Amino acid sequence: MRVLLADFDDRRAKAHEEALASRGFALERASHGAAALEIALERVPDVVICPIDLPVIDGERLAEILRGNPRTRHASFVYLVNDDLDVPMAMDPRDGTLTEPWYPEELLDFIDAFAERNARFGDSRPNTEIEGKLTQISLVDLLQVFQMNKRSGTLRVWRSGSGGSGSLLVASGQTIDASVPLADGSSVRGEKALYRLLTWRDGRFEFVPGDLSGEGARIQKPTRSLLLEGMRQMDESEELRRSLPPDNAVLTLRVPREQAPGYDRPVTAEVLDAIEAYRRFGDVIDHTASPDFQVLHVVQELFSRGAVGVEVHAQQPVGSGTRRGALFSPTQLRRLRDWATAQQPRGLIKVLAVGAGGEQLRAFHSALRECADFLTDPRAVRNPTRVEGLTTLGHFTIDESLSMRVIGVPSTEPYAPLMDVAARGMLGAIVLPKAACGPGLEATETAYARLGELGQRGVYQLIQTRVVEGEVEPSELEGGSVFVLPEGDSERRLGVLRNLFARIVP
Repeated sequence: MRVLLADFDDRRAKAHEEALASRGFALERASHGAAALEIALERVPDVVICPIDLPVIDGERLAEILRGNPRTRHASFVYLVNDDLDVPMAMDPRDGTLTEPWYPEELLDFIDAFAERNARFGDSRPNTEIEGKLTQISLVDLLQVFQMNKRSGTLRVWRSGSGGSGSLLVASGQTIDASVPLADGSSVRGEKALYRLLTWRDGRFEFVPGDLSGEGARIQKPTRSLLLEGMRQMDESEELRRSLPPDNAVLTLRVPREQAPGYDRPVTAEVLDAIEAYRRFGDVIDHTASPDFQVLHVVQELFSRGAVGVEVHAQQPVGSGTRRGALFSPTQLRRLRDWATAQQPRGLIKVLAVGAGGEQLRAFHSALRECADFLTDPRAVRNPTRVEGLTTLGHFTIDESLSMRVIGVPSTEPYAPLMDVAARGMLGAIVLPKAACGPGLEATETAYARLGELGQRGVYQLIQTRVVEGEVEPSELEGGSVFVLPEGDSERRLGVLRNLFARIVP
């Protein structure tokens, strides 16, 4: 088994290296994410061990990149975390976490479990045992059958109509985890995902048997209790939905946060955080850990007490059907879908934002958040200082199964080797200089030139600046490949962003 150990902490890495070497594993070492990526692409690892806060490319982003590559997507990850709060929000069931003090013996237990699973199943998917339509048998009935027969395996579900997919892990008849992937690359997990899947009444399913005894269990309650609670929530959620706005409605707080009813309750506080971060009702539901029913109940209370309202203008048409505040028109969305179908980028369109530093990336991220159809990355919401190295700024949802991911890439020297990797398969790129002219533009000249050499559709420059009279005139830069993003005026900023992305759309 080939193991890649990526760790900047020499003392911790040495202890783990000695333990792994004693077991005869083929071991590779790296001190930061960029080196780990280079090694992994050249010599594919079976297991990657790394801390979440790995320098240059953090642990979560490293996993994202490797999982997106057909050669490295089968690698398992062991994340070295400080505590349970440091665990990745959307962790693959194949992965594990090792908390401080990171005992080497526990790490070896993880490796042994991975080795045993690979020896048993290999890289090929086991044969599907059961498949059918949800109109013929519901998920509730399926899970009851699995419980009675103490079955173990993975139940995969595909929804008709609005699309979407999900999966449930069943061990000895008990549901131990559930997952519903979202268009922005994150996932709804655990009980929340299970209750949501139970509402799907039209679609298809397949059951792949397998021993899941070594998998972590996010769901602890007995399946019988979960199904009873799920059916209760289903009925009450349908009733609540009738009095609430549609998922594409944009919500806004109408009172100071401290005056919102129940603002000090954990679920209400979580909903208020999501409204401030995501705004669109559907995204608020998706990006709160509480079950959908609880979120709907809290939002209904906030509406009834006048604490939350809908930005009516956000749903009114502008021009040829473009929603006010949205970046893309219906025609552009259709062209993006056509391009994605031709390229087959696995439900994802990639656009790079190359910044001379963290300040430029954060300013661009702030401007994007003014777009009604932009969903900021949860990690950037929790910790804005993350918008410094290679990071996902957020997503534009194109449809239920397709999104455009905006990835921030520093143009500084430590990240130079990543430019080719990050640019592979991208739709276009936006370069963010430090200033409007002179050295500010020259600072990103190398990155601009390199992206152009890679033969991508388009590479454009966006200058985030307060235009000073006598220094540069907008007319000198607007048009061509350079766009000036003014400060303060949201409508003008949105207009510049629309013009910029219009050049990138096929």
